[in-house]
Parts: sequence; structure tokens; C-alpha cells
Amino acid sequence: MAKWETKEKRMDDIVNAAVAVFLDKGYEGASMESIAKQAQISKGGLYHHFGSKDEILFYASEKLNEPIYEYVHLALKESDPVAGLRFYIRNYVSYWLSHQKELTFFFLTMIKAIATPEMWKAYADYYTHISDFIKTLYDQGIRTGQFVEHNTRASALTLMSALDGVLSYLIMSENIDLDAVIGDFEAQFINSVLISRI
Repeated sequence: MAKWETKEKRMDDIVNAAVAVFLDKGYEGASMESIAKQAQISKGGLYHHFGSKDEILFYASEKLNEPIYEYVHLALKESDPVAGLRFYIRNYVSYWLSHQKELTFFFLTMIKAIATPEMWKAYADYYTHISDFIKTLYDQGIRTGQFVEHNTRASALTLMSALDGVLSYLIMSENIDLDAVIGDFEAQFINSVLISRI
């Protein structure tokens, strides 16, 4: 790795290397040495940034979720909560469909998180954040007269769970019709609670 590269570039290289190694060798088979080799840095250089492969796994997971947080931010900026929900659903599904290697890594980290309290807390915080965000959009839709009164907490949890559930389908299926998947989500989670069908 060149000396003049930025810390951000080095961290991105480490994340990409870690994802490749974890997917190739599994969590147990991966080592700090193999991640360093893949990232083309010394083992000491890797330890300068991370104390363990758990730290790398946690950091990589957070880094790969950054686009999702950006979609949340942009959806909340929409003045129309229906448009915000449509934006989030489309971008969430599209992102993971076009990043299947990262999606596989996401599943790997979830398995590891079950046994790691620090990671599990981060996942719980992530799901709380996403659920609260979706509930906020449903609540706004009710206040603006676009959505019928309904249990917005249940709708938010169900939508979030369905979106995560469809991710395994995205990995397993070779012929994904993105527009059909998104259309199904919009019909089930938006159109079904609209006061007037759009």
C-alpha cells in the first residue's frame, strides 16, 4: 500500500479485503494475517487499525450499512411521506441486489453477532433506528391524510422484516424482476394503507 494513500482509502482497502477473506474462508478460517495479505499491508499495519478480526467484522458491517443510513436520511427529507417510503423501499432493495457479495457478508455478520454482545447491540440499535424511521413516515402519512389510521409500529416492523426477509431471496434467485419485487412491496406496505390509491 502506498504511503500517500489516505486513511479512508486504507480503511476501505481493509474492509474490502476483510469481506473477501471472510466470504472465502468463513469467520473461523479468516485470520488477521490473511486479511492483511489481501489488503496488501503488513500484519502490524492491520493491528494499527484493528485489534482483532471481531473489530474488523464489526467495522466492515457498519461501513457496508452506510448507504442504508443515507437512504433513511434522504427519505426523511422528502416532503411527502409516501414518496419517502417508495424511495426507501426501491433504494434498499436495489442496493442489496447490486451488492450481493456485501449482502452475503451481511448474513455472515448477523450469525456472528448472535454470539457477540457488542455486535448484537449494534444490530439491535440498527433495527430500532430503521423501525423508528419507517414508523415516522407512516405517522406523517396519517397526519397528512394520506394513510388510513393503522398500527404504524406493526406496519414498520412488518415492512422492515419483509425487506430483510426478501434479501435471502435476492441471493438465491437468478431471475429477479426488481420492478416486480418493488411493486409487490409498494402494494402491500403503501397502497394497502393509502386513503386514495395512487
